[in-house]
Amino acid sequence: MPTFSRLARRALTGALALTASVGAVAGAAGPTDHQAIRDTVRAINDKAVIRSIDDMPIPGLKRVIADGSVLYTTEDGRYLFYGVLLDTKTHSNLTDEALGDVRVELLKTIPAADKIVFSPKNPKYTVTVFTDTGCPYCHMIQKNLQGYMDAGIAIEYVPFPRGGVQSPEMATMKSVWCAEDRKAAYATVVAGGKVQPADCARSADIAKMYALGDKLGIEGTPAIYDQTGRQLGGFLPPAALLGKLQQGQKKAQVAAVAP
Repeated sequence: MPTFSRLARRALTGALALTASVGAVAGAAGPTDHQAIRDTVRAINDKAVIRSIDDMPIPGLKRVIADGSVLYTTEDGRYLFYGVLLDTKTHSNLTDEALGDVRVELLKTIPAADKIVFSPKNPKYTVTVFTDTGCPYCHMIQKNLQGYMDAGIAIEYVPFPRGGVQSPEMATMKSVWCAEDRKAAYATVVAGGKVQPADCARSADIAKMYALGDKLGIEGTPAIYDQTGRQLGGFLPPAALLGKLQQGQKKAQVAAVAP
């Protein structure tokens, strides 16, 4: 069964306009009905794990973190929208910031054995890259690997067959992740070569990583995350990725010293 994030996108995209929700918020009154909000969320997915229901700077608006998604509802749970909420004064993406801790928690559950890691000797930064061996832009990351190494960026690949675990590419990904030398197998495949067909217990881990990526809301590859849980986007050349990582580091340092 698809996780909450995917169901939410299917159910809500285009169904509720932000302007309509803001209008409803303006007229909202009364105490927060947490049970009504939970019922609203679970009407979309009855298996959703609701992590928190929090206040927002906008009167009458509540933020709900469920699985790996952020939703916004009115206090009575009647109106709900799924999308990005921006603070235009601070130029902050409030939705992405709310997801940071959740993403970090999910990323920490990835076993080291399920990663294919390319790292410089003393990395300054580490990124998690959900990859599909048939994805052209994933190939671009590997083609630029030396540039990332020179920039001090370690790349940790995690399998995510973007077409699903029944997709034709799954067989190739099994062969790579079951290879004796996975780094060499991955490099060979993304360069257009072939590897010996293989299957092993690790194949089940690929399905688990696909489910984890679904919880994170991943819809395409590559999907790159830094160590704070920020999603940095898809393919970025080494200089651009380094710039984003440095920017995030500076922002974290400023936040740490802020009163």
